Amino acid sequence: MKLISLTSNMPSFHSVIFKEGVNIILGKQASPTKGNDGNTYNGVGKTFIIHLIHFCLGSNKISSFEGNLSNWSFTLKFSIDGKEYISTRYADEQNKLTFCGEKIPLKTFRAKLLSLCFNIEETPNYMTWNTLFSRYARRYRSSYINFDTFVPKETDYSKLLNNGFLLDIDYELIVKKRNLRDKQDSANKTEKAIKKDPVFKQYYLGKNDADIDVTELNYKINQLQSELNSFKVSSNYHELEKEANDKSFSKKKLENKRSLINSNIKNIAISLNQSIDVNADQLLTVYKTANVEIPDMIKEKINNVMAFHNELLKSREIRLKKELQKNNTHLFSIENQIKELGEEMDRLLSYLNSHGALEEYLALTEQLSSLEHERNRINDYKKILKTYQETKLNIKADFISQDKESDIYLEEQSDYIDWLKESFRNLAKRFYPKKSSGLIINNNFGENQLRFNIDARIEDDSSDGVNEVKIFCFDLLILLSKVSNMRFLIHDSRLLANMDPRQREILFRLMNEYTETNEFQYICSVNEDTLQSIEPLMKENDYEEIIEKNIILELNDDSPESKLLGVQVDIDLEGNNKK
Repeated sequence: MKLISLTSNMPSFHSVIFKEGVNIILGKQASPTKGNDGNTYNGVGKTFIIHLIHFCLGSNKISSFEGNLSNWSFTLKFSIDGKEYISTRYADEQNKLTFCGEKIPLKTFRAKLLSLCFNIEETPNYMTWNTLFSRYARRYRSSYINFDTFVPKETDYSKLLNNGFLLDIDYELIVKKRNLRDKQDSANKTEKAIKKDPVFKQYYLGKNDADIDVTELNYKINQLQSELNSFKVSSNYHELEKEANDKSFSKKKLENKRSLINSNIKNIAISLNQSIDVNADQLLTVYKTANVEIPDMIKEKINNVMAFHNELLKSREIRLKKELQKNNTHLFSIENQIKELGEEMDRLLSYLNSHGALEEYLALTEQLSSLEHERNRINDYKKILKTYQETKLNIKADFISQDKESDIYLEEQSDYIDWLKESFRNLAKRFYPKKSSGLIINNNFGENQLRFNIDARIEDDSSDGVNEVKIFCFDLLILLSKVSNMRFLIHDSRLLANMDPRQREILFRLMNEYTETNEFQYICSVNEDTLQSIEPLMKENDYEEIIEKNIILELNDDSPESKLLGVQVDIDLEGNNKK
């Protein structure tokens, strides 16, 4: 891809016509104290051009365009492999754009560009058209802080994935390790969940043995199941149970009566066995022995009394025998009643023993269900624990396997990796011949999500200007890798702001050489004072050829008409920090 032109439907807009080789967009200031605060565009429009290129090539929505640039549209003409394409995007309808005369959704446009520029139809997560394109056109202030940061708030993994892809390092290895790390994180979450579960924690920590507990539960379940299999539900169980209780009560009352009658019979029998056998002759003999003479009249009375007494005894015996017979008859009747009640109770108890109430059956069923649930849960825990343990071992084995695979890859690609390192070093040496510099690309063996370590270094790169040189060298290295069909590189004036004039001069010489030999475009915005610092370091012819002839647009801050839009509009360029 090369850029041809950037235009607008508004006549006040200063069209940008790009050419082959170096393209310089020069910003002049009538008052040197004025400047761009980095957040709100108050300058002449140099940085705004980069944002518009992104806008026409499918960046995310820029909200401030809608209110401030109503009815504006911007058109970018570009070529890929010699074929021209035109993209027009509208400030009021940013979810669609017109591509080669056809209005299409933003998503469709990005997919087309991925295919045209990077020859890929699908990308892994964290690799998009915008993340890849940003490697060729640093857009935000934050993009000029670190050499490998092109998108605000970009993760280390996204940096590695996108930078690795554009350096032609096997990105599938990078994705594989990320996926493995995600799998490990998921396993770690499972472990945390296990440790929080009070039941599972017992087995995880080894306080209980799951196999023993399951065996015990199986025993209880089998017993309950057997009991339920033989269980018969009686619909009138409680009525029969009440009837049995009533008969038991009646039987006890009869048994008490029987005991009382038996006692009476026993007493009667004792009374019948006691005999009072006293006659008149015996009484007279007693008197005679005592030498007492008893008259005949007394004797007759004694005989009469004895006769009366004997009659009383006979009457008593008859009465006791009748009472005995009556008690025996009553006893016989009560015993028959007790027998009948006993038989009825036996029948009821036998039925009740072989049957049960519905709620009793349901209680047994619920108990069985509870035991089965507990058993199933323990079995599930066993499976989860086994799976988790196997997963942990497999993940560790996969980390080792992928480490070996990556080592083999780096060894097989050592010539190309050495070329990348040497190319970066040669670029850095053009700026700082005496400073040590280099590109590090090696295997990352840690259990993390980063497959490779990619780091660019120049001695004292924390100093002003050195870091910017490192950024420039890394960007040019990506362009030189030629993984894509991208054939241009864009930098904002921020890149040059802190550089020493000598490094600025080297940068333009370098890009003049590389754009000619590789048919690249280099597009940069510069401030007037930047070029003024370079001029004394160049021969007049060189300055004219490398600098002056390559200035494609001059923007001034003396009036709104001299600025990019041709009108005074404040646009938030840093608020839309999205990929």
